[in-house]
Amino acid sequence: MSSLRNSQLTPPAARPALARIDPLIHGGPGEETGFRVIRADFSTGVNAFGPAPVVMDALRNADPAAYPDPQCRLARDAASRWTGRPADEVLIGAGTVELIYAATQAFVRPGDLVLVVEPAFGEYRRAARLAGAKVCASHFAGGSARRHGAVEDFCQTLLRHRPRMAFVGSPESATGAALEPELLTRMADVCQLVGTLLVLDQAYDAFTRRPLGTPALPGHAAVLHLRSLTKDHALAGVRVGLAVGPGTVIEAVARVRPPWTASSLAQAAVIAACAEPAQRHVQATTASLIEEASRLAAVCAGAGIRPLPSATHYFLLEVGDGDRVARALLHDHALRVRSAVSFGFPSCIRVAARRPEENALLVPALRKIASLPATENHRVEPH
Repeated sequence: MSSLRNSQLTPPAARPALARIDPLIHGGPGEETGFRVIRADFSTGVNAFGPAPVVMDALRNADPAAYPDPQCRLARDAASRWTGRPADEVLIGAGTVELIYAATQAFVRPGDLVLVVEPAFGEYRRAARLAGAKVCASHFAGGSARRHGAVEDFCQTLLRHRPRMAFVGSPESATGAALEPELLTRMADVCQLVGTLLVLDQAYDAFTRRPLGTPALPGHAAVLHLRSLTKDHALAGVRVGLAVGPGTVIEAVARVRPPWTASSLAQAAVIAACAEPAQRHVQATTASLIEEASRLAAVCAGAGIRPLPSATHYFLLEVGDGDRVARALLHDHALRVRSAVSFGFPSCIRVAARRPEENALLVPALRKIASLPATENHRVEPH
């Protein structure tokens, strides 16, 4: 029996569908973790000024030995006051990624169609495929007129195919393009007409000059809003986010989640982040980052490195070969940026503005890699 156990038995096989689902690439630490000290990380959209002091105090005072409230009652109450929606329309998650997977598990059946507006956060498509769904894409790009046309194409796709779920990011995570409220309303109304749940990801809303607030469409029966606190409140390591939507949708999503998904630290962070001092911190720091992004984009353009338009503090840069430039910045200059190949922009990198002294490192390094001429007028100086 011992020899049989050791030589002839094999572990159970995983679902065959998993072989068709590739791992995704994200910003932040990757395979090079531990390789060297990073001087500046432009690859993620996390607030470079860090959490508000009141949030840091809450994290220090939270008891990691205590079981978290599985219902997140105090955190949901705080989020309810901040969003202006009843507590039964709010759910606390371990970041919005966990909520994306939970919502997909709750509503998508094998064989259902899920519509993803591209370019997009890759986890939308991956969550849908893991649920056994078929995925189709709608593409948004360009200026206001083209966005209006793309919204109409999106709505026509809804009317023709009636997908079970649709994912939209505004601002979306590749180019930073944001949708106007009237366009979001049009999309949501058609979703309601055909019975599609619209999952609206507002992770970067706070970094726009005119934030829509969460929820962007309060009380809409067809919309589940997602709001990450890992970006504007700089809580990527804590893993915390919100879902806001109809009570019946929130209840369904809650049913598929394991208990204690939101840790005691995450719940303490939500309570502090929803308070006025933390909101003032976010308003001040995101405004600074938006200004830094405008200045950095202008300096890049002046140096011959073309930035693409963005509504937020991150943007794409045309560099010829995104993978090559990202590798060179990391290995030669200890600067991390996001190659945009996985977003469908192989000639670009994505950079998110940081503090002035960090931003000052980027363009000189890019100029060396791209063999661009250096001029006194184009030198980035901290201010």
